[in-house]
Amino acid sequence: MHSTEAATAWAEHQVTTLAGGAREWTVPAYGSHAWNQLPPADPRRFAAVIEAAERWSRHTAEEERLEQLADDDPAAWYAEITAEVNVAARHLAVRLARMRTQAELESARTHRLPHRLRATPGWPPIAVPGQPGRYLYPSRQLAAA
Repeated sequence: MHSTEAATAWAEHQVTTLAGGAREWTVPAYGSHAWNQLPPADPRRFAAVIEAAERWSRHTAEEERLEQLADDDPAAWYAEITAEVNVAARHLAVRLARMRTQAELESARTHRLPHRLRATPGWPPIAVPGQPGRYLYPSRQLAAA
């Protein structure tokens, strides 16, 4: 058994022993307001200290592993520390590819198909824009309808 594994096993045993068969065993985070509200001799205070020490131990072990990886294989280190960001970037790229560009949005907003003018029976004739003196009158087919 590796020394880190032995320390983890010891810590788990201590927390289990402190729980002592309690029905409800919630350990507040070390230093939190809930932790400060516990009585000084409450076993959950000690369990929180042990859990915090274990988290710190795992954190420092991971930092040391990454530092060693950076020294041994910088490319592998870089790939590992940027893996999550690369996944997020791929998801973002897919979303961006589906979005319309600013130019497309402006074009859609300003470009409209020309409106076809139609005269309505019972209404006066329509002056055709840009063609002075030209008017549209209702057709006979529309008038019959």
